[in-house]
Amino acid sequence: MNERWQNILLLSGLIIGAVLAANSIVRESNLIEKDWVASVGDVYISKEKYYSQLEGLARDKRNSITIKDKYYVLERMIEEELLIIRAKELGLLENNQIVRGSIIQQMIKLIISENYLESIEEEKLKKFYQDNIGFFSSASRLRLQQIYFSDSIGNSKQRSEEAYKKLKKGSTFQEISLAADNSALTIPNSMMNLSKVREYIGPTLMNIAKRLEPGEFSTPMKVAGGYKIIFLFDKEFSKPEEFESIKLKVLKEYQRRQDDESLREYLDDLKGWYEIKRIKEL
Repeated sequence: MNERWQNILLLSGLIIGAVLAANSIVRESNLIEKDWVASVGDVYISKEKYYSQLEGLARDKRNSITIKDKYYVLERMIEEELLIIRAKELGLLENNQIVRGSIIQQMIKLIISENYLESIEEEKLKKFYQDNIGFFSSASRLRLQQIYFSDSIGNSKQRSEEAYKKLKKGSTFQEISLAADNSALTIPNSMMNLSKVREYIGPTLMNIAKRLEPGEFSTPMKVAGGYKIIFLFDKEFSKPEEFESIKLKVLKEYQRRQDDESLREYLDDLKGWYEIKRIKEL
């Protein structure tokens, strides 16, 4: 069998077995002999997993499960374990980005899956909507300024990145703008509707600006002739849509944030379970 087909089979086995492997990480099980149907090296195939596979086959078949079907399912599960074991020996988990990415995605799905088993009360959803009313409202007017670094005056990228770092550390807009370059286009220091903002800084920077909160600033953005940092001073929102008309949108955003929180908590727990060493300077 050539190397290409070996990689395809190994990758397929890993993807198919990823959830099973993830479950064994998340939930330990001590199997005694009566609880398993086969062993492959130190790995045991439980009756629970085996019968689950049989049930899946039974749903797809018109006729009853036969003895041949039972042995077929068992042999496929054994072969999957063999592929996973061999993949580990070949270092695919360490070196193959496709395999690693597939397993990581399966782990993330497993970690956040419990969020979708919980029904969300409408009152909780309404409170989430009210607490995040700005997120569900469109910005209608903005007051902003730009910090510009010209390509014609030194290293514009480096200077913009240094300015960004200073802003992150607490420097004010006024302090940073003193070291910046003059732009041919001066932005009025007043509230402007989005179409007017677009005229001054273009559609890309406008879309970035309207997602900022007052006091926030963008990362350095490449523009014609240099780099710009957009600093937002104030924003006004259009009238928000009624909860009932965007209920599905609110639900999706609520679930997305729950997923992010669950994943972050799980990763923080993992960092406590395993010894991690980091070099002092990167």
